Amino acid sequence: MTLVLFLLLSVSSSVMAAVSITEIQGLHYPSVIQNTNKSSKVVLTWKGTLGGSTNVELVDQFYHQAKFRVTSNGTSPISINVTSLGNEAKVSLRGFKIRYKNKTYKKFPVTGLDNPGLTGEEIWLGAQVKAGKRAKPGLKRPEYLLEINDD
Repeated sequence: MTLVLFLLLSVSSSVMAAVSITEIQGLHYPSVIQNTNKSSKVVLTWKGTLGGSTNVELVDQFYHQAKFRVTSNGTSPISINVTSLGNEAKVSLRGFKIRYKNKTYKKFPVTGLDNPGLTGEEIWLGAQVKAGKRAKPGLKRPEYLLEINDD
């Protein structure tokens, strides 16, 4: 007697789209002399220029906006979110502005944006850094989180 065994193998797989973000240039603020009687502000626009509400004396002229390249192997719309990590005492990073596909965004998260595709798109980011009048002098490196996802 021969026993025949049939094995039915079912394979299930799902393919998820991947969004990739590459930093081209990090956000860099100039060295400044801190105000003694009021908060110190430096506004860096997504264009890489200083904003009008900057109220400090610059020590150097070395500053630039952040630039990223984003690509996706999917076709779904994407969302962009940016938040400050609050890692420096009495120093805040806020007023984020992002430029993506010839449009500027200043409220986050932003959803339903055109997918960048495999060829990709650039994202430019600017923000305001504010040091309270009681912030200790010295090197400050406020950090933020940029998230880009398929919707």
